[in-house]
Amino acid sequence: MINIERDVIVVGAGPAGSICAAYLAKAGADVLLLDKENFPRDKACGDIQRSGFVSHINELGAFEQLDKIGTCLRRIRLISDDGRGVNLPFECYCTPRAQLDSMLVDTALKLGVEFRQNCRVTGLVREGGYVKGVTLDSCGTDSRGSGSCGSGSCGKINELRSKLVVVADGTYSGLAKELGIMKEKSSAICLGQRAYFKGVKLDRKLAADQYDAYGMFFFDASVKPCYFWVLPSGEKGVPEGYCNVGMMVYDRDTYKGMDLQERFYRWREKSPEIKGIFDGAEQVSPWQGGKLTDMTQNMQKSGDGFLVVGDAASVMMPMMNDGMSAAADSAGDAAKAAMEALKKDNFSGEFLSEHYRSGADVSAEDLKLTRLMMQSMYDPKVMDQIIERLGRDKAYRNRIISQLQQG
Repeated sequence: MINIERDVIVVGAGPAGSICAAYLAKAGADVLLLDKENFPRDKACGDIQRSGFVSHINELGAFEQLDKIGTCLRRIRLISDDGRGVNLPFECYCTPRAQLDSMLVDTALKLGVEFRQNCRVTGLVREGGYVKGVTLDSCGTDSRGSGSCGSGSCGKINELRSKLVVVADGTYSGLAKELGIMKEKSSAICLGQRAYFKGVKLDRKLAADQYDAYGMFFFDASVKPCYFWVLPSGEKGVPEGYCNVGMMVYDRDTYKGMDLQERFYRWREKSPEIKGIFDGAEQVSPWQGGKLTDMTQNMQKSGDGFLVVGDAASVMMPMMNDGMSAAADSAGDAAKAAMEALKKDNFSGEFLSEHYRSGADVSAEDLKLTRLMMQSMYDPKVMDQIIERLGRDKAYRNRIISQLQQG
């Protein structure tokens, strides 16, 4: 057995893990980032990156790369069950996750992070009640594609030690379950699926170019409780109609035994307008699915020797605060807490929780709007009323726009 001690080991190289590792390395910490997959790798996602997320990318010096590979949405179009639509200001980037996650890992590497991919973490090392590292089934490969010992996957390293472990292994976090802090509630779980299509017919009045585009969200009674989206994504989003097409359902128990893809195809054929959007379009990726858990689970996010970030920490509120911004905020907060712990040589749960805010902050107004959106999924006629009111009530419209712009 070979023991290697680092300041921090980050498990999971998705947005939260890579951003946290990048901040730590930028601040001078010795950081090892681990992921079970080989990059580039894809992940089911809506691909939206709002201002909260972009601010972190800018701080880490990667804004120009994001600007190059993403479509910039300037507005969204909400379409109700009765076919009425309304356009609202809504600024964000839309970037395919495979490209985005690779960009974030590259950013971390440039700042001095060591990255090992194809490295499956099997558990935690504990001593005296503290997390002191992780156990592995192999050493994986480093960012150059070679093994950690320089000759491929040596298979000799099965334990890596650190002063602190950051858990960033996603919604299905095995480490959070091992720590006993994952307590799933069905009411706090969303299910979603998405695929990429090219040749989607976008309204050219609303999609001028890569830096002036729009996304669509549909609420439909024939497939309730569910909503759909069509979002141009990446450099080819507008010129080639390359779109992230997906659906989300809140409350997993509602969809037991139901086929989300069948719901999509039923919805797509429902009206001439929707069918026209996909007329001639080609699906260019398989459907991928996943789940999201929201902050109402009130998970413990720190303890003796560990911090939990991103989806593993359930820091987001689906349909309100976007997941990327919540993940990035938790990553930045965790990095600050970790640096304080390293300075004070204090890795107790009490000290870490005092310094780690975990990026979770949703106002009462946000929660109210979230409940309204949830209701519109179970009863799409609610969205009919919302869109009608957005068209005639200026004060209401301004309030909704203000909340949407808080991302």
